[in-house]
Amino acid sequence: MQDAILAASGRGAREHVHGDNRLTAEDRIQIYARGYRQRLIECLEREYPLLAALAGPTAFGLFAQGYIAARPSRSYTLYDFGAGFPAWLDASRPPGGAQDVGAIPAALARIERAKAEVHRAHGIERDAPAWPEIDPAIAELLALAGARCWYRPDSARLLALPFDFSEMLASGEPVPPRRGPMLLAVVRANYRVACLPLEPWQYDWLAVLPEERARAIPLPDDARISLWLPFAAAHGLAAAG
Repeated sequence: MQDAILAASGRGAREHVHGDNRLTAEDRIQIYARGYRQRLIECLEREYPLLAALAGPTAFGLFAQGYIAARPSRSYTLYDFGAGFPAWLDASRPPGGAQDVGAIPAALARIERAKAEVHRAHGIERDAPAWPEIDPAIAELLALAGARCWYRPDSARLLALPFDFSEMLASGEPVPPRRGPMLLAVVRANYRVACLPLEPWQYDWLAVLPEERARAIPLPDDARISLWLPFAAAHGLAAAG
């Protein structure tokens, strides 16, 4: 019965399920199969709310049904089920360039999946406290930063996207993105998840930081990074090892 529900197939149903003059054995299996799939679609809608709103119920339903058929749930937790959705959307979209309209769903899904992962990741909240928001007047404290080593916490994700989702992320509304590259960090600090646009030099430095405290590296000799470091540390982008 479980195999039939997962496969949405009534094959062999009569060997295990009784039918009557109202519902055949196959009909009964389909009731459970439809309910199971509807639950999975609802889970994807909750994990990818902006994509669901931007695509609309019909298109998102087709995305979700295609994904469910291609990638049946194999985990005890529904959190794992949605992990492959962005990659599936990218692989199944119509042929075209990275900035074609058909690439928008996969790019937006990458942001929303990163937010889900960051929410659960090991963060800096219980480690040595990060620098608080500071006033530029105490910039002399930056001299101490050079003596410390830095790494990128697990609760920080870096994304290089082919579309600019700034307006959507700022408003929380399903506003179509602008064509053009966007460098984004999805981070958690003080148990709050945020999406922070990055300049190329900020992204490049964060990208080379190791993800393990034990492999933390010194601050480079770059005045821009030194001046930006208090912001990066306060927002969970980088942490001292």
